Amino acid sequence: MKSVLSLCIGLLINLTVFSQSEVYVAEATQCLNVTGMSAHYESIFETCFKQMQDQYNKLDIPSETWAEFKSVKPEALANVNNRLVAVYSDYFTLEDVQKMNALYRSSAGQTMIKNPNALTKKDKKEIDRFYKSDTGKKVVNSQSGMNEKMQVISDFWCGEMYKQVNDKLEAKGYTIR
Repeated sequence: MKSVLSLCIGLLINLTVFSQSEVYVAEATQCLNVTGMSAHYESIFETCFKQMQDQYNKLDIPSETWAEFKSVKPEALANVNNRLVAVYSDYFTLEDVQKMNALYRSSAGQTMIKNPNALTKKDKKEIDRFYKSDTGKKVVNSQSGMNEKMQVISDFWCGEMYKQVNDKLEAKGYTIR
């Protein structure tokens, strides 16, 4: 009986942790989307892919082959998203991320992201109030560390994509060596 009760409690704890992590991933992903980070990484993907195409330009690789390789884009973006969410979890709690989302989704937050010069006095007060909060202070204090980690992720991610495409091209008989 004790072991059944222990098992039930263990499963309940695991389900709670799992659902909390699902919520965290969803909230952090929303934060990445609303701040433009997801679009930034989509742009990085396109740039890396274009560089690979340019590098292999002399080999006359059919567009169908490139389309086949480019079809990994959703998977690649999901992969980098998971890595970025992990960086967020190093610095922010679920509550922090929810507060960040509230700011970034607000009119003031969207103006801050898209056109900071257009901020009104009211917007500036709202943003200032956020950055004076504990969460806002965490955002400010974490910028350097987060930027370093995100740069490492970008570099590694691009290199990983390049290697995967290069290996697939070489398997098809194309090589730049």
